[in-house]
Amino acid sequence: MLASQILKVEQLASGFRLLPPGVEGQYFKAVPEGWLFGAPRPWLAFGRRPTYPVTDAQKAALADRIRLSRYIRVLLAIPLVIATPFWMHLVRGFSLFDNTLLVLGLYLLSVHLLEYLMIKRLLAGLPRAAGRMTMADMLQQQSKAMSIRSQAMLSVFFGLASALSLACLSLGMPVERDLLRYIALFSGGLSILWLGMLMAKLWGSWRSNTAV
Repeated sequence: MLASQILKVEQLASGFRLLPPGVEGQYFKAVPEGWLFGAPRPWLAFGRRPTYPVTDAQKAALADRIRLSRYIRVLLAIPLVIATPFWMHLVRGFSLFDNTLLVLGLYLLSVHLLEYLMIKRLLAGLPRAAGRMTMADMLQQQSKAMSIRSQAMLSVFFGLASALSLACLSLGMPVERDLLRYIALFSGGLSILWLGMLMAKLWGSWRSNTAV
C-alpha cells in the first residue's frame, strides 16, 4: 500500500514542473556501461561519495525519487519560513543570525537524510562502482541536464536576492545586519555558481556547433 502511494506521488511529481527539469541530473554521469550514480550520503557526511552502476530503467526510478525529495524540501521549507517568528528566538542568548543558521542546519540535515532514506531501497543489492563522482563532476552533469533558460533564471533569482540584501544593508533597514550579509554572500555565491555553469554550457554548445 505504501509503495503504491509513493509511486502515485512520484508520478505526480514527474508531471508537475514547479522545479526545473534536470534538477536531479547532478547525481548521474554517463559511462559506456550505462550510468554512474553518485548516491547522497546520510547526515551530509564528508568523504568519498558512494557510486553505483545503474541502467536506464534504474536511473529513471532514482531520478523520480530524487525529484520527489526536492518537492518535499520545498513543501517543508514553506511552513519553516512561515514559522519564523516562533524560532527566531529558539535559543535564548543567540542572535537572529545564529538561530537562523541553527534552524537552517537542522533543516538541511533532515531533508538530506530523508533523501537518502527515499533511495536506499532502490540501491539495495547494487554493487559499488570503481568510478568516482567528484563535486566538479556533479556540477558538470547538473549543467548538462538543465536547460539554458533554467540556469539563467536561477542565476538571476539568486543575484536579485543578493542585490536586495545589499540594498537593505546600505539603506539601514531594521533587519539584523549579520543576517543580511549572510544572505547577500550566500545568494551571491549561488548566482555566480549558476552563471558559471551557464557559461560553461553555452561555451560547450558553441564549440559543438562550430565543430560541425
